Amino acid sequence: MSDLSPRDFFRPPPPRRRWKEHPLFHLLLFAATFVTTTYFGGRLYLSDPRAGFWAGLSFSVPLLLILGTHEMGHYLTCKRYGLAATLPYFLPAPIPTLIGTFGALIRIKEPIRDRRALIDVGAAGPLAGFAMAIPFLLYGVTRATPLPAASPAGSILFHYPLAVRLAQTLTHTAPYTSAGVQEHPTFMAAWFGLLVTALNLLPIGQLDGGHVLRAAVGRRQPAISYAVLGGAVLTAFRGGPTWAFFAVAASLILGVPHPPVENESEPLGAGRVLVALACLAVFVLCFTPVPIQFL
Repeated sequence: MSDLSPRDFFRPPPPRRRWKEHPLFHLLLFAATFVTTTYFGGRLYLSDPRAGFWAGLSFSVPLLLILGTHEMGHYLTCKRYGLAATLPYFLPAPIPTLIGTFGALIRIKEPIRDRRALIDVGAAGPLAGFAMAIPFLLYGVTRATPLPAASPAGSILFHYPLAVRLAQTLTHTAPYTSAGVQEHPTFMAAWFGLLVTALNLLPIGQLDGGHVLRAAVGRRQPAISYAVLGGAVLTAFRGGPTWAFFAVAASLILGVPHPPVENESEPLGAGRVLVALACLAVFVLCFTPVPIQFL
């Protein structure tokens, strides 16, 4: 005998979880990204395959912790506000890229309509990821190996942001540049974590920085974002395409204006103004005009 009433037969079936949102799919992507980052991390920084495996782990573990903490910051803040969001997707790069991954992301499945929620969700990821990168940066910055000669043609130089300079000072490490040392894999994981943080904090469209900017300045956001986009494009003529490429790609995919929220006229509050200023400070600490230079 069935316990269903006639009304139950007319109810729509419960939504089935899509395979792309199943935890096992997220775990599979994470495992694949762990393999690719470990492989490329070891391959790029040490020639000895046996030592290269441990170098790869010294690179992949901190890098995935930084990326994962960033995305979990977004995810947990979405849960706090009752916003539907997916678990983090880690994106493996099975081609010879610098780091073996295209990063990580979550998908927020509904609009963020509240101004306070918008700034909290936008800021949580980069602030959490930056905090996770700091101990790895302080550890790795002291373990560079001096090179016997200047970097030959065909080498890749990694220009350091202000955060690295401060880490050298705090650890009483003699200042050095990428041209004179072989960086430790853990340092490079932190360096890439800082770069990802800066890229995400670009105040354009629906990037993290765009969320924060829209919440902070409201209707003035599009004008500021277009100015930032123009400045990023100009950097392509000053030594490197990194910022121009990323800013243009983000603009084409996510747009430049950020969708408005319903309570833009309400005061943001002193605490969240400080959050916005903290995001600006982190961007300054992580920013370098030409992150990567090919000799």
